[in-house]
Amino acid sequence: MEAAERCGNAVESKTNASCGANGTQGSGVVGAPVVDLAESRARIDEIDARIIDLFQRRMRISRDVAAYKKATGMQVFDKTREDAKVARAREMADAEFKDYMPTLFDLLMEMSRSYQDGILAHETELSHETRSIERAAFPQSARVAVQGVQGAYSHIVATELFDGPNVSFCSTWEDVCDAVETGEVEFGVLPLENSTAGAVDRVYALMQSRGLSIVRAATMRIEHDLLAKPGVTIEDVAEVFSHEQALRQCEGFIAGLPGDAVASVRANTAMAAQAVANSPRRDVAAISSEACARIYGLEVLARDIQDEGDNYTRFVCVARKPALYGNPTTSSFLIVTPHIAGALHRVLARLATLGINMTKLQSRPIPGREFEFMFYVDVQCVPGDEAFNAMARQIPTLCDVCRYLGSYEEISC
Repeated sequence: MEAAERCGNAVESKTNASCGANGTQGSGVVGAPVVDLAESRARIDEIDARIIDLFQRRMRISRDVAAYKKATGMQVFDKTREDAKVARAREMADAEFKDYMPTLFDLLMEMSRSYQDGILAHETELSHETRSIERAAFPQSARVAVQGVQGAYSHIVATELFDGPNVSFCSTWEDVCDAVETGEVEFGVLPLENSTAGAVDRVYALMQSRGLSIVRAATMRIEHDLLAKPGVTIEDVAEVFSHEQALRQCEGFIAGLPGDAVASVRANTAMAAQAVANSPRRDVAAISSEACARIYGLEVLARDIQDEGDNYTRFVCVARKPALYGNPTTSSFLIVTPHIAGALHRVLARLATLGINMTKLQSRPIPGREFEFMFYVDVQCVPGDEAFNAMARQIPTLCDVCRYLGSYEEISC
């Protein structure tokens, strides 16, 4: 059969159809119907224009609904009404499009709720609080509390954040928060999460229970070394001291040590190095930093022993009150949503509707409430931004708890 004959049926079924030299149609797929792309796009543009007009008419009517709800004290969100609308949309749609209806109408109704909330302009405690925050230059020197002893990673971060800080060393992270709350120091530095071991649970618990605000964040690449007294060899090591996070980050290395060395938890990596230096034993080592080797007179037996090469820890600098230092780009919130289906989805959908980029969503159990969770949320907007101001008014209305943790600049150490 010649090429022209192989194209016959396609030409008859669609005017202006074309056929390639190899007998295939213009689409490049044998047997596929030929369409006029420009014509199809023109029809889509026409339909889109009608959709825009209908959408605007729908939103103007929702404005009238908002006025009625405001006058009568009704809530913006009406779950029974919205569930019924989604079910009705599925019934009305053709079979091949039924599964698209929930997504389409969820989006339409979320935009309507956002528009209504904007009209109602709820004045929340959060929106009032963030209006009073002023911008300032980040202080070059300050009184700063860190957990541990000289050489701890928090101490190193404090010296990176501030120029010659007056550092107070505390035994626990709780003590760091106490020092900030009482005014003994102006700032505290706490580790929040690690790229390998995950969140530092106790610090997240403190963020939930204390009224402190994040005013800056710093990410440091962590390079763990194995330290011991001069003359000790790696074969001598029977016990390894370090912080629980560091031990977790080096589990593979510890497992490979000769002599079945055991791991022992210390308050932090610097205190582990100090404990090795002060111990009468010569079969102990510490996972710590090279800086601590110099400080405590130890030798480095092995370098970069963490199981993952890219090992980073994120630290936060906290203060008693929120402040906008430098060029803040990130804001953090603690939220608790109602314990009903779709509650978190509504918060995330509202952020999307407002055009806000969420960079982190971290869940933590709520103490005393079985299988219920609070969420830590990082977003890329700050007080003064139009999107942030809208968020500060609207998100609290969707939550049982919405606590602002601060806005800050992120730096690398």
